[in-house]
Amino acid sequence: MRILHCVLILAFVIFLKNVYCDSSNPSPPLPNSPLSYLSSLPKPKASPFEIPATNTNLDEVHPQAPAAIPTTPKVKSYLLVVQWPPGVCTGISDVSTCKKPWPSEFKIHGFWPQVSQADLPKKSDQFNYNKLQGLLAALRINWPTLKAGDHDAIFWSEQWYKHGIYSEMEQAAYFQKTLELYGNVGKGLDTALDAEGIKRNGLKTYKLQDIEAALQNINDGFTCSVKCVQSKIDNVEQIQEIRFSYTTDFKKQNTVQTSRCTGPNVRFP
Repeated sequence: MRILHCVLILAFVIFLKNVYCDSSNPSPPLPNSPLSYLSSLPKPKASPFEIPATNTNLDEVHPQAPAAIPTTPKVKSYLLVVQWPPGVCTGISDVSTCKKPWPSEFKIHGFWPQVSQADLPKKSDQFNYNKLQGLLAALRINWPTLKAGDHDAIFWSEQWYKHGIYSEMEQAAYFQKTLELYGNVGKGLDTALDAEGIKRNGLKTYKLQDIEAALQNINDGFTCSVKCVQSKIDNVEQIQEIRFSYTTDFKKQNTVQTSRCTGPNVRFP
């Protein structure tokens, strides 16, 4: 009797399987059956995070990785610009009023990367005065502001934001390199010109080509350019700046700029 009971239960289970679970049976589920209830439920919407099918082009689903930042330098060359304080302060320049007494030797104006305005290098860090702690003494002596009421640090920050930030150099390295190059060609430049026959004199003028030739001799045979300014007293042109050109690895080279003087006679006040 027990065996017959088990056989009947097994047969009933097989019957239920054939009715509810056979995927080959195309007939709809029986009314009030579990499958009928499940089939009546609304189908869930596709998840936006659903993994695409294996034949999907993954590049169409996920954006490609950004291109690597180019490592080719965008700076073409550098200009070391030194200014002659007597020329700046007695001329019609951007510095309307100078500190007194003004220096009587060439001082740094700036170190300017030559770049294309249409393809500027990536900007360096913001100006940070604390990064100059080891250079402050040398900067105050060799890179002072000439403007009355101004502070040296303001002048340095202006030069950094206008030029240095595009130099592809870290801030401390930029100022260190400027001091180094100035020490090679700018420091004592007035004395070197004097030895070439271009002497500081409030009234005497020199041929621009003679000044350029003297600078070329001083600069190891490489040409420089001169920027002039008109005297406030008599409008005679006088030396305001001297500009030296360097390659991207800081080797001297001929300047591609012509002197900014109408000439032909220039004063060295």
